[in-house]
Amino acid sequence: MLKKFRKKKKALLAGIALSTVVFGAVGTYAAQDGAFGSNLVGRQADGSVQTPVNQLITPAGKQIEFGGNPMSVAVNPNGKTAVTVVGRNNYGGKGINVVDLATGKMTVSDFDLGLSHMWGLAYSKDGSQLYATGSSGSTGKVVVMSIAADGTPTIKQKYNLPNAKVGGNINPLDLAVGPQGQLLVALNRDNSLGVMDPQTGKLTAKIPVENAPTSVLVDGNTAYVTNQGGRIAKSGDTTIDSSGSQVVVDPKTGATTTGTVSVVDLTTNTVTKNIEVGVQPERMTQSGQYIFVTNTNSDTVSVIDTKTNNVVQTIDVQPYPNAHKGAAPNAVKMIGNQLMVSLGRDNAVAVYDWNGPEKDPELKGLIPTAWFPVDLAIDSANKQLIVANGDGVGSLGPTRDLTIQGVKVTGHSAYAQMGSLSMIPFPSTNDLVKGTKQVYANNNWFGLKDLNAKPRNNKKPVAMPERIGEPSTIKHVFYIIKENRTYDQVLGDLGKGNGEPALVQFPKQVTPNFHKLAETYPNLDNFYVSGIQSASGHQWVMQGTNVDYEDKETDTANVRSYPGGAGDPMAYAPTGHLWDQAIKHGVSVENFGEDTTDFTGSAPFGTWTDWYNDSLILAGQKQGNLHVPIGNYQVKYDIPSLGPITHKTFPTFDMDIPDQYRFEIFKKQFEEHVKNDDLPQLNTLWVTNDHTNGSATGSPTPQAMVADNDLAVGKIVDLISHSKYWKDSVIFVTEDDSQNGLDHVDGHREPAYVISPYVKKEITNSHYWTVINMVRSIEQILGMQPMNQNDAAAEPMSELFTNKPDFTPYTFVPNQIPLNTLNGQPNANTAALANTQQITPQAQELSKQWTEWSNKNKDKMSGRGASPDKVNANMLNHSVWYATKGFDKPYPGENNVLTPEEVEKQPESSAPSPANN
Repeated sequence: MLKKFRKKKKALLAGIALSTVVFGAVGTYAAQDGAFGSNLVGRQADGSVQTPVNQLITPAGKQIEFGGNPMSVAVNPNGKTAVTVVGRNNYGGKGINVVDLATGKMTVSDFDLGLSHMWGLAYSKDGSQLYATGSSGSTGKVVVMSIAADGTPTIKQKYNLPNAKVGGNINPLDLAVGPQGQLLVALNRDNSLGVMDPQTGKLTAKIPVENAPTSVLVDGNTAYVTNQGGRIAKSGDTTIDSSGSQVVVDPKTGATTTGTVSVVDLTTNTVTKNIEVGVQPERMTQSGQYIFVTNTNSDTVSVIDTKTNNVVQTIDVQPYPNAHKGAAPNAVKMIGNQLMVSLGRDNAVAVYDWNGPEKDPELKGLIPTAWFPVDLAIDSANKQLIVANGDGVGSLGPTRDLTIQGVKVTGHSAYAQMGSLSMIPFPSTNDLVKGTKQVYANNNWFGLKDLNAKPRNNKKPVAMPERIGEPSTIKHVFYIIKENRTYDQVLGDLGKGNGEPALVQFPKQVTPNFHKLAETYPNLDNFYVSGIQSASGHQWVMQGTNVDYEDKETDTANVRSYPGGAGDPMAYAPTGHLWDQAIKHGVSVENFGEDTTDFTGSAPFGTWTDWYNDSLILAGQKQGNLHVPIGNYQVKYDIPSLGPITHKTFPTFDMDIPDQYRFEIFKKQFEEHVKNDDLPQLNTLWVTNDHTNGSATGSPTPQAMVADNDLAVGKIVDLISHSKYWKDSVIFVTEDDSQNGLDHVDGHREPAYVISPYVKKEITNSHYWTVINMVRSIEQILGMQPMNQNDAAAEPMSELFTNKPDFTPYTFVPNQIPLNTLNGQPNANTAALANTQQITPQAQELSKQWTEWSNKNKDKMSGRGASPDKVNANMLNHSVWYATKGFDKPYPGENNVLTPEEVEKQPESSAPSPANN
């Protein structure tokens, strides 16, 4: 498509060529004080919203905001109303929202479907019935509703679906109404198309298609089904398990590489053809004889001719010339001859002139949307494009207020999601001119030429090179990923920067090293993680992006899978992880724990105390034999490229293994590198235990686990800074997400650190940064090109660095509380009650109940079944709040200290455990 576009001499967009808009004049990038200056995440004074993913949103048209993450939108055939459904019932919304299309007002809000997660919507042909898909717990369901004249729904029936062939939730996604009124449901984990009678709920057929069917389109007696997981594997293919299905993957990166559309004859309920399209195809639309398929991981749209069922055109989706991959086209509609393609990662709709498959379509311009558009609908009567924005305006939902000594404090949670619906008039040429400029500004695409200019020869090495490929005085990068804390939880009492002491749960006594690091090196009080939980967080911190598939998984309770880093190839970006980019650029790399999936061996696993004693033996602080010899236990992984670079005796996520043990394993390997003078250039470490294990018996208290994490990171910095490699090293430290706490700015704000002889000392830097900037900084220093659109548009954190190094080493601060302060027995919770000022019988009983809850859920956080976030975050947050603040102090936003049973009744606690299949 863009070959023709680049050849054309006529001005695009009424005289403003896209190349001019994007690349601009030299100096444009520098003149903008960074794209977003010192914005705080959230609503700005002009009404725009700063997201935690290096993007501003200024959506076109009329906006309707509501709780939760919308997954689908449908317009009633009568043209009067539109309906959306939110993805899960614990992110601020419960189910259905109805909008009057003529007035733009929401007439029905949060109509409860009684489902824990939801996805698909479809009207009957006359608009009198509405159908929705979702789940209640682990059972897939189809909900049938009758629709009143004003669009108000009434539930008529809820039909249960059987388990998938592989067991567990069948995971129904999009659905459509067939020619005989039958419901056609994409049964995602069953790899089949379900045929259901809406009158009886009988599943009359399950038609085998290919992997992970997602969307359905009906053309007469034919159904087209997108298979997001691609084709069935052939002999010689590399495959990895995705929720019970072996999907075809790249033999290096582990990302999926195929996508298909199954053609189903509805008269015989058989597949007549599987059409190969781009990678991870999703939603479709039809115009005449042509079907348009969005391929989210290929950044393409496939055009299928229904007369031959062949792909007759592939449209490259590039919002600017020579764009990196990562736009994530995920939905498509046709208005006349204008093809509208929603770009999920770009917060935009791309508009093309399409005049048949023989001609290359012309990109006419872009329309800004809210955050992460996921579905499109056409309101022909009012000439509007309707856009469902999955992440809407971010975590601007209900706040949790707390009053301390008469002062009101507002706490924000990453889970307080507000989605939105955009009602955008069909765009004119002038609208597209303005919209394109706005989309470029929102994504920091202005000045991309400067930001990604080619390196110059004979440049003197500096700490942070101006251009990727120019030499740096820094030769070794350490990238430490921790777990789940907000800035205020840890650094709110720092005494400088934008902190809120009332929300501190792990003060200086618990985290002396994190406080010393923030005081010694730059205190970053405006730094954000981009993910909302580990499944999305680890993708952002290691890939600089999150694919459309995983974003939607997060927004719909992770029914298919929960890749808390790794574990599902469909969550891996086609552009790879940081280590893939390192390997590609000849940069040596070693991995410690990150994206590993298991830690197994033949010896008995033992307890936290056993592993803690092993760490003391390894440190020379205790005599004796290790309960598990080093090497007996090794990590597993499903990403092929991790195998050769992973240090296999470094544990994965497991709250029964202290971070002191992780440190000793890293220290042993680091000292070997010092001895052999062969330290890799990039070193990634997963240091996990600030996640905590609640108040589970036999585990350290939350304070002790965070102190363990604090000491381990302090020791790592100490070790590196006292070595010969300190003179040319930098250490980046981030959480993968910050879901397990509150913050007075935004639930995504986190305590992050940049540590090096080459960073400015004792400053507070309030520039807006995210983990994408951190990823870009690593690439900038090591000479690795950006992986995707996100890191290509991200600024390196240059202003933190200096070319006048201070080689003073860092000396860790010993822990101020015993690391082996263990939670007590249910009837003797002295440790859990330590912060309770009034130890009443009620407080003792509450402490006992929360210990029992932690014990019941301990195996989800430790041992072979451990995985990030298997325990509901709202429950764990309450448990840790009480343990750190006291059983006489209500959780913010609540009037009383609650029992586990009471907290379980809150909407935030209603989602099933991730991928509990």
